[in-house]
Amino acid sequence: MSQQVVLLVRGPGVPPAMKKKYALSVLLLLALGLAAQEPSVVVPEAPEKGAFFFEVTTQYLTFSHRDLDGSMVLGNADQVFFIPRVKPSLGFGIGFGRRFRSGLWSVSYLVSGHDVAFRTRESTAVSRLFQLNSRTFLLKTQTLRIFAHFGLNFPWLKVRDNVADKNGKIFDATYLGVGVNAGGGLLLPVSSRMFFSGSIIYRFIGYLYAKGPVKGIDVTDLFDDITGPRHRSYLRAPVIALELSLGYEL
Repeated sequence: MSQQVVLLVRGPGVPPAMKKKYALSVLLLLALGLAAQEPSVVVPEAPEKGAFFFEVTTQYLTFSHRDLDGSMVLGNADQVFFIPRVKPSLGFGIGFGRRFRSGLWSVSYLVSGHDVAFRTRESTAVSRLFQLNSRTFLLKTQTLRIFAHFGLNFPWLKVRDNVADKNGKIFDATYLGVGVNAGGGLLLPVSSRMFFSGSIIYRFIGYLYAKGPVKGIDVTDLFDDITGPRHRSYLRAPVIALELSLGYEL
């Protein structure tokens, strides 16, 4: 089954949308395959002091075009940043945490590659973030946990060929910031140690700092269209993400 999924995802005749669907199905197939090898069990409650776990995550995320709209230009006499429009994409990550009777706390590292556009040009970018989050159980049954998701994230976005120096030479740009998470989802036990978690998450990201060829700079120290007024706000970048995770308690 796994070989067939890989062939379908890599096959030249499969449309991009279907590739994403197949990729998002990999964790589900893995969970079902592993569960089939174990006898049915009644999953015990997590110990009061908490059980440590490791998890792998796949996510599909889309950036809102609020400030990252592909048309904004910020700069000064030393460097000019072409603020990109980031297109939706698939990402992956790893994390670890601790599970309690009331929910889970975890730290995760997530990476996704994106196509971007700014003015009349197109390029690529890599979005990375550390995410600290809680999943607090709102409803518990024998086979299902429904939770609310809250947390913080610390993102940085590297965009290829996205900033020019005063001589017009093009370099990569990096945008760094901080954000908050909110959302909800469900947790399904797969075995006595393994669980599946699915979440819909809204991340409000603010990119505060831009790094180019000269030096890093606070975005509020740059000027709109280079010669316009000082840019008074951080770069707002709301994100909607679908996260699917497979966890294993140690």
